[in-house]
Amino acid sequence: MSSRLDSKPQIWKLASDLRLTSGDSPTRSILQFVKRRVRRIAKNFGCQSLEGLLTATAAEVQTVFEEVHSDSDLQQIRAKYVSRDETGFANLEADLRGSEDYAITIRRVNREEWEPPFVSVIDCRGGKVFRTYFSKWHELAHLLTLTPQLRLVFRRSHSGCAGRDPEEMLMDVIASDMGFLQDFIPGATSAEISFETIRQIKDEYCQNASVQAATIGIVKALPTACVLLEARPALSKRESFRDSVMDLGFEECKPKPALRAVHVTVNGAAREAGIQFHRNWRVPKESVISRVFEEGGYSEATEDLSWWTTSDGGSLGQCEVVVKARKSWESVQALLIPKM
Repeated sequence: MSSRLDSKPQIWKLASDLRLTSGDSPTRSILQFVKRRVRRIAKNFGCQSLEGLLTATAAEVQTVFEEVHSDSDLQQIRAKYVSRDETGFANLEADLRGSEDYAITIRRVNREEWEPPFVSVIDCRGGKVFRTYFSKWHELAHLLTLTPQLRLVFRRSHSGCAGRDPEEMLMDVIASDMGFLQDFIPGATSAEISFETIRQIKDEYCQNASVQAATIGIVKALPTACVLLEARPALSKRESFRDSVMDLGFEECKPKPALRAVHVTVNGAAREAGIQFHRNWRVPKESVISRVFEEGGYSEATEDLSWWTTSDGGSLGQCEVVVKARKSWESVQALLIPKM
């Protein structure tokens, strides 16, 4: 993720606007800047938990959260602020209409001196409720990186439709890192890595996070090398392109999906150990991941990363790993833990 974002002009500009020395990685510089700031907030507020850190960070960046759990909530929030001549809230229903419109932060223009200048409206209706914790950190990420150029006027929405926007992608990275800051997950430093351990850490330190966000965030926070992946049938990039632009005419000629790692998280400890793992690689047939996909349940085995091959026939270097795989709906979640 970082290397891809480092090639985007928007990320270089943000680092420059924040007056950061970015070297060859503006993404890393911005992340380090935010982490330093959040750690100062934690110290100043005496935070003891991730929930406490969330509350303290919101206070530091001067925003208040308004949660929308029903259409009635949305109408009441809109009316509350519009009645105070906050016209930025007039289109709130349209701003959060889409299934992937998760949140919006608006700068108030008519407020009492003691009131926070920002309001972050978080949509918790329906399935969006599972992203509440992450959405809050996404909005805080924007405010933590708010540059002087944007202080006069600020209105930022968090929409899945903007997922390919480099700055929005960076805010997702920041939200994931800060929402599961390793400083507040002491249990991650000693326990054996497993799905059960991750669940216990979530239940103890970040109950309000979704299972998916917590699993990714906790794996990233682990000081031990680990790769998290989700595997399900999918086409390769080349096959997807060919399938979308060519009318083959015969169903049997169409490319058939193969079991691939469609989502991959390589934590910092794994990257430092030189482990590389990319999305959409085909799962080896001999891997326990393939067996769990076919048979269901849970299983684990000792394997080697050299079993994984790239689309051009290349392979990873030899590295013995413990693979822990479990079936989840129509996909398989797997932890790959190098034996070092």
